[in-house]
Amino acid sequence: MLLQKYRDNKEALKQIGREALAESRRMGLKISAKDRQNEAKDRTKHERKERPPATVR
Repeated sequence: MLLQKYRDNKEALKQIGREALAESRRMGLKISAKDRQNEAKDRTKHERKERPPATVR
């Protein structure tokens, strides 16, 4: 149960970070290289989860 709460909180914090980056972009603020790197990593992980394996297609 505690581990599940940890995972939920971790995902919630990631979501808050994504929203903060989006808001910074809307306001025209600079995005750090580390934030861009993390965003790209996050995007590739997300794409892998959604893409079905080649055998299923």
